Amino acid sequence: MAKDSPNLFLINMSKKQRTGRIFLDYLRNDRMSTAVAPLSPRGRPGAPVSMPVNWNQVREGLDPTRFTVRPYRRARQEQSLVDYCDAERPLEGAIRKLVAGKR
Repeated sequence: MAKDSPNLFLINMSKKQRTGRIFLDYLRNDRMSTAVAPLSPRGRPGAPVSMPVNWNQVREGLDPTRFTVRPYRRARQEQSLVDYCDAERPLEGAIRKLVAGKR
């Protein structure tokens, strides 16, 4: 993709070179590299889940293995999703740029 459409895609990790293009991270495409949705179980011992946390919850001693598929207090789970969508951004502008770049 990067070779066929270098104006749209690139494989160089440099953020400076990524402006206006989509970075294709081929290094994440292997058996041990995973990406999961929030609250999804991970294929690891203890069945941990991918838990969204706010930056103010990140501190020394935070143990990600404590977030498991076992219910540990429904109120806590619901609280973990408060403000989850605050980072949401519309895609229309990015789509327009991509379409314009194809012309």
